[in-house]
Amino acid sequence: MSIKNLLTRFVLLYVLLSIAVTVVIAYFGLDELGVPLGIAILTLAVMLPCEAYGRRNGRYLSRPEKRRVIAVMVAVLWGTQLPVTFLLAWAEGIALDPVLLGIVAVIALVYAGFVAAAVSITGRNLRKRGVIAEESPESP
Repeated sequence: MSIKNLLTRFVLLYVLLSIAVTVVIAYFGLDELGVPLGIAILTLAVMLPCEAYGRRNGRYLSRPEKRRVIAVMVAVLWGTQLPVTFLLAWAEGIALDPVLLGIVAVIALVYAGFVAAAVSITGRNLRKRGVIAEESPESP
C-alpha cells in the first residue's frame, strides 16, 4: 500500500463517517454526543488506514513518512473543521474576537496532537503484536 492510498483512505473514512454521524445526531437529537463521536471518528479514520498500511507492507512508516502523513492528516482535519467552525459562528452571530480565535487555535492544536499520537500508537501496537518488525535505528 502506498502512502497516497493511506491518505486517501483517511480522507474517505473521515468524510463519510462525519457525514453519517452528523445525520444520526440530527435525526435522533443526540447533540450531547457530538464531541465523543467526533473523537471516535477521528480515531477510526487515523488508525484504520495506518493499521492497513503496516499490515500490507510488513513495515510501518519511517520518520519522514510519518511526518508527512501527520502533516497531511492535520491539514485535512483543519481544512474541514475550521471553515465549518467559522461558518457556524457567523450563522449564530458570534463575533470572531481574539478569545474565540484563541479557543479555536487551542482546539486545533489539541486535534493535531491527537492525530500525531494516534499515528505513533498504531505503529507501536503493530510492533507489540509482532505484525511488523521492530523499528531499526535511523542514521541522522
